[in-house]
Amino acid sequence: MLFENLLEMQERGVRDRARGRSLADNPMSKPDVLPITDFQEWYSMFDAWRFGWSIEDAMAGHIDAPHHGRASPRAYTRTV
Repeated sequence: MLFENLLEMQERGVRDRARGRSLADNPMSKPDVLPITDFQEWYSMFDAWRFGWSIEDAMAGHIDAPHHGRASPRAYTRTV
């Protein structure tokens, strides 16, 4: 597996999060990628997408802890 494949999967996770997809939408968890023949390669790709998704989620402010019982509003615009 090439390093570039992992980077592409991270970028896909970023794009998917920016488009409003959830963690459950990880393409590596879809039945068409199964059966898994190389678990380590599959998990690396699964985790790369999830990492990209999580970075975008954090940048967009979706995981902010509530401040004084309320989430703080943020303006966020991203073009992908």
